[in-house]
Amino acid sequence: MATFSLGGTLDSEIFAEAYEDFVDQYRLCESSIVELEHAPQDDALLNDLFRTVHTVKANSSMISFKPMVMILQELENVLDMVRDGEIPFSDRAGDLVLLLMDKARDFMDQYNENGQVEYDSELYAAVGAGLQKLSGASPELIAPQLVDIIALIDPSTRQVPQEEKHWLDSYIQPSTDLQFLYNMAQACEQRVGYWQGRTDRVVKLALALNEAGGSPVDANELAASLFTHDIAMAFLPTTLLTKQSSLDAHQIKLMRQHVQVSAHLMRSMFDSHSAGTMLMQHQELMNGQGYPKGLSGDQISTGAKIIAIVHTFEAITHGHTSVSHHKRPLMRALLEISNKAEVDFDKKWVELVMKVVRNQQ
Repeated sequence: MATFSLGGTLDSEIFAEAYEDFVDQYRLCESSIVELEHAPQDDALLNDLFRTVHTVKANSSMISFKPMVMILQELENVLDMVRDGEIPFSDRAGDLVLLLMDKARDFMDQYNENGQVEYDSELYAAVGAGLQKLSGASPELIAPQLVDIIALIDPSTRQVPQEEKHWLDSYIQPSTDLQFLYNMAQACEQRVGYWQGRTDRVVKLALALNEAGGSPVDANELAASLFTHDIAMAFLPTTLLTKQSSLDAHQIKLMRQHVQVSAHLMRSMFDSHSAGTMLMQHQELMNGQGYPKGLSGDQISTGAKIIAIVHTFEAITHGHTSVSHHKRPLMRALLEISNKAEVDFDKKWVELVMKVVRNQQ
């Protein structure tokens, strides 16, 4: 680790103005990336994204934040090539910009709070070298090199074997029924390649989120519901679970049946109305556009709201990784979930998941 500080004192008003402008540009960057993923060849949007990064770099240079400037300069060079059509804009390119802007935000936040910044100089150098290499890469190497750079910044995106963990005891009361469901859910992971480690990831996040919210949901019931959900999902056709393209009407009907199946299994085994309700409602949306009953707002149980968020987080960060061989960065998942607050998800739980996920890193 290295420590960055300025030799002299940076005028507080100048920094405050630079910091406020950075926050504005950071938000513009997020918005531009979301829009570009729907229209990756939109020149106006590409130019907006370039100008945003250029503005952040220029302001960083003005206040002499040299480590930030070096990285942002290389990013600007890459985005210039995107504008010229030499590198295609893709979701991976968007992930890279998000992650680097998040590093810049951490840099600004640390200086704002402490007057100095602790940063990984070796990482900065490696990312800079990776960006330089990317700018000269042949077309077939662009995608894998983007993945490599992303993995440098956010190592959690690199697929690694899941270590055996014994973390349940810190959240739940010992239960032979719960252990049985846990073992079954782990066995079900073997049916679909990209499910490896899913049981631990999803339930661990859900229990941590519930705890952060004051434990309004019984931890054993929440864990049991999530285990049962994946058991029910595993009985769907493998071709449906691994399909990369859009589902047809029949496949959508089959997929939606897991709500009733998992809720029935939960109520049968645990004789718990609330646990079954969590599963019956976890596909309902805050705006009433979900299923099976089109519930909205406070009509949806708290447990269902938690399950909805953690499943979406899992889907974004892992997706069909048996095909792509990498995961999505956490920043991507948090951005997409944040954008759906009060549309798909309860704002309270969206805000809490932002804190919980960052604290787990």
